[in-house]
Amino acid sequence: MFSKIQQKRLGIYYIVDECRQNRSILTIKGWMCSSKYKLKNVHFLIEDQSKNRFSIKGKYGIIRNDVYQELKLDNAQKSGFYAQAVVENIKEYSVWIVFTYESKRYRLHLGKVVNDEESSKDAEGRIAEIESTEKVIDIVEKLEKKNSCIFKFPKEYYAQSVDIIVPVYNGYQYLEKLLTSIKLTDMNYRLILINDKSPDTRVEDYLEAYAKENDNVILLNNEENLGFVQTVNRGFAISQNHVALVNTDVELPSQWLERLMLPIFENKEIASTTPFTTCGTICSFPKFGYDNKLFLDLTVEQIDSEFKKIQPRYEELPTGVGFCMGINREVLQEIGNFDAKTFGKGYGEENDWCQRAIEKGYKNVHVENLFVFHNHGGSFKSEDKKRYLKEHEKKLLQKHPAYSSDVAKFCAQDPNKDIRQSVEFELLRKYKTEKTILAFDHSLGGGATKYLENKKKQCLAEGKEFIIIRYDYLKDLFKISYYWKNDELKMQYNDTKNLPRILEYLCIDEIWINELVTYPVLYEQLKNIKETAKKNNIPVKMLFHDFFAVCPTINLLNNEDKYCELPSCETCNQCLKNNKSLQALDYGSMEQWREEWKTFLRSCDEVVVFSNSTKEIAEKTFGMLENIVVIPHQIGYMPRIEKKNKTTKTLNIGLLGVLTKHKGGDIVAQLVDRIEKENLDIRIKLIGTSCVDINSPVFSQTGAYTRGSIPRLTLENDIDAFLIPSIWPETFSYTTEEIMKMGMPVMCFDIGAPAERVKKYKKGIIIPKISATSVYETITRNQVIKECCNKKINTQKILFVVQEVTFSSRYRIDHLREQLIRKGISSECVSIKDVKKCNLKQYNSVVAYRISDFDKLKRLKKKVQKLNKNIFYDIDDYIFNYEDIKDTGFLRGKEYRNYENYTKLIKNCMTLCDGYIVSTLSLKKVIEEQFPGKMVVVNRNVASMEMTIASLTVDKVEKDYITLGYFSGTKTHNDDFESIKEELLDIMRKNVNVHLLIGGQIELPAEFNEVKDQIETFKFVAWQDLPQLIAKADINLMPLENMIFHECKSENKWMEAALVKVPTIASWNNELATVIKDGVDGFLCKNSEEWTNKLQQFIKNDDLRNQLAVAAHERVMKEYMTDDMELEVFKTIVG
Repeated sequence: MFSKIQQKRLGIYYIVDECRQNRSILTIKGWMCSSKYKLKNVHFLIEDQSKNRFSIKGKYGIIRNDVYQELKLDNAQKSGFYAQAVVENIKEYSVWIVFTYESKRYRLHLGKVVNDEESSKDAEGRIAEIESTEKVIDIVEKLEKKNSCIFKFPKEYYAQSVDIIVPVYNGYQYLEKLLTSIKLTDMNYRLILINDKSPDTRVEDYLEAYAKENDNVILLNNEENLGFVQTVNRGFAISQNHVALVNTDVELPSQWLERLMLPIFENKEIASTTPFTTCGTICSFPKFGYDNKLFLDLTVEQIDSEFKKIQPRYEELPTGVGFCMGINREVLQEIGNFDAKTFGKGYGEENDWCQRAIEKGYKNVHVENLFVFHNHGGSFKSEDKKRYLKEHEKKLLQKHPAYSSDVAKFCAQDPNKDIRQSVEFELLRKYKTEKTILAFDHSLGGGATKYLENKKKQCLAEGKEFIIIRYDYLKDLFKISYYWKNDELKMQYNDTKNLPRILEYLCIDEIWINELVTYPVLYEQLKNIKETAKKNNIPVKMLFHDFFAVCPTINLLNNEDKYCELPSCETCNQCLKNNKSLQALDYGSMEQWREEWKTFLRSCDEVVVFSNSTKEIAEKTFGMLENIVVIPHQIGYMPRIEKKNKTTKTLNIGLLGVLTKHKGGDIVAQLVDRIEKENLDIRIKLIGTSCVDINSPVFSQTGAYTRGSIPRLTLENDIDAFLIPSIWPETFSYTTEEIMKMGMPVMCFDIGAPAERVKKYKKGIIIPKISATSVYETITRNQVIKECCNKKINTQKILFVVQEVTFSSRYRIDHLREQLIRKGISSECVSIKDVKKCNLKQYNSVVAYRISDFDKLKRLKKKVQKLNKNIFYDIDDYIFNYEDIKDTGFLRGKEYRNYENYTKLIKNCMTLCDGYIVSTLSLKKVIEEQFPGKMVVVNRNVASMEMTIASLTVDKVEKDYITLGYFSGTKTHNDDFESIKEELLDIMRKNVNVHLLIGGQIELPAEFNEVKDQIETFKFVAWQDLPQLIAKADINLMPLENMIFHECKSENKWMEAALVKVPTIASWNNELATVIKDGVDGFLCKNSEEWTNKLQQFIKNDDLRNQLAVAAHERVMKEYMTDDMELEVFKTIVG
């Protein structure tokens, strides 16, 4: 063990960045060093609850310049540690880092891990270290390879013959391409075609004709359908040579058989060989583990031509993949055929065979210099297939317990990642059609990087390719990220001198300088960029995010942490000797620094600054710059806040963002100290986090926030005015712009871009001096702030009680709370189990959402009743009368077995309440019938400020096809989709230009395999990402079964689509007919014929889609925002 006393004695510093298990992979990451000694024999120890111990070597000594910069200790430079291991059948364990000092061993506890994976009760705990094999393309090595590998097949092997086995079940549409491409080899082969009783009679006719025309073809016809496994085994039974097993939905390139079989010819220890393909799990290209389409829509030959240049490594695989697999005849004879007894008609048989081969000492290898097309991608499985997969996975693990962890280990290592990326990069270069932009950036994050990421998104949406070079100061190398569409390629280089060759090789059309902070040998970098750009006629754009070009300190703060106001170079040289903020150690002198930057800036085609203030500072430093342009940042939509009253008794000054020293952290600390000492009714509230240690009851911070949450947090914290305390001349300040767009008062020092804009702002306040005293005097004396204090204080408050926080509670409770706070009414939300801690006297009323705990709600009701207050039940689904909804399709699912009992609990809880808040008129009618005499009010679902901000700042993607979007949300909508299945299939069959975007929790029917190339699926996404996803669609589908359950549901999906200007086509029902105006702001369909006709109208008419989308958008922005609330609802809740 390692005590705090020992830690202090040895001068140990450490931080654990990560110590967690994901599936079966444990990852350990962090740093550790001593201020006194060099640590030796560092490794890791895992100890389970039974005190069993496992040792992992891991890696220690990884460069951590960030730690060195913070601690300034020599031993901190190489203090990083990292390890990965497969952990199986250990439920709970501790992780330690072990080291020795003066022959004595110490261990330091890193963390405790609880494994959620299912484990076998009988199996022993197993830990296997994963060696780090992160393979990234070294672009310089790539440049220096004069010739690619040329594949040569040894002539002596042409004397051998191969048996190609093709099991056939339907797939008529694939046969011609398959059989034509099989012939693209110079090897001798027998082709064994086995028709597994295909129902499609065209298959038998085609195969019969083909067999007659080709002497080397053996055709077998199964008298009954045997399934894949037995059919293949029938082929094995008559084979006489090594085997190539090929599926029908495969297309092959030239010399495919030579490359597939060569490893088996040359090495008797190889059992199976598998090439790269589009859809082959661990052999997939370009995305590992995914079903892909043909890259860039190229042909098989075009893609394979690059793979053919690869020098194969024949990496070992835990299993081959049976779409196209070379099989060693000798191994087949030794270990037997596929296991038909265990795996029946298929799924898992080749995995089992390959594992049996491994257990006998053989290897399964990846053929990295061969690519074939497997047209299997995105198949939607029937219920039988899903059941087979689940059952056979269990059987596979019973036979081979280590299989799952072996696959996980292989996936974690991903040994051929560099090959995939190398081929992808070469194909992109070879078939490039769009403009390529390269940007230099640092790896520190922050506003400049956020700006670049947004620009990258825009460029990618326009079809451009985008490359970012970042210097990784931790590893002392340059990382290249090559982005195109939704993909990223990673490369690297070490030496700055190679930059000119790299820029030329990457075929750059434009260079952006976003950030060069932390870059080594900076003057050489500038020279390389300037000369290469000039030589190749590449325009260069300099983006002035900070003042790094003016001074290596970036923020123009001197060694006393004050704005320097640009003194002489002589003064600067003295300052830099003692300045802790220095970001470039090899600057030479300030005279040289400014001369180098001046030369570079004048060579740029454009120098972009984001404020006139920045332009003034730049030109004061470098003289007039003819190429300088002022382009202020655009932050997009931000709702205005109208504070009608206050909800607290204090004056609340808001801060926004990350509070650091250069952002005025010390001034805020001094201000807080004075407010506390003078016992003033002033509070400083930070929306964000503070890097300056401020411990005071008058100061609070929310922690991390999103841009969309700023308005809500402003209201919830009852902020009266904002302070921008930055002590450096910021080049723009997003936070200032966000505050002004909300219409809130804001004050700042007379410095930089914030002051430039605040001076022109009606509610802007300029603080005359950069000091805490000046801030204090402004807060206590300024008339605008005094007016904030004079607003009426509203002490009314509502308590919301939920069973649990759910996806739907956001629509109901969070949005209702936002509606109230925008009316000046504060609220709190607690779970039913914690409500006993609440002082109920302070609330006007209580709103319960979907509470099913009758006893707890009954106790709450008694307490509320004694106080002569009301409790209301908020509900947005018809889930309180099982008899009326029992025929709804989703209730057939296993998870709804006890739903009848749940509905009874809901109804009993509703009976306790004084009234009801519902989402639709139909639900109101049902409740009025079943709970007569009680008040029912309708509060329709609305869009929160955060959802609106996210929706109005989405990037629309230009494309040359129409996308139908179905965003189901939950499984309750599976049957809804079934109701329009035939109409969609008919339209998509007839028009390949119509695509379907679908996901969430829906299970797409197997019939859609026919149009799978027109389908894009997505997993369940967080609601914050939903607007961007919906925006990918051109038409929003909203089918609903015609039953009372769905009539009671709200128009959420129409509203969310309207926010991003996507028109909706929906099923007609009594509720939606009162909301959506058919033909005006959406389409409603009463039957199949209307669905088909109206879909076709939308597909054919861009103007019609736009017309209805704009009408819906304008209506939603007017009627569905949280700034509005029905008076009846307000009076009911508030009283």
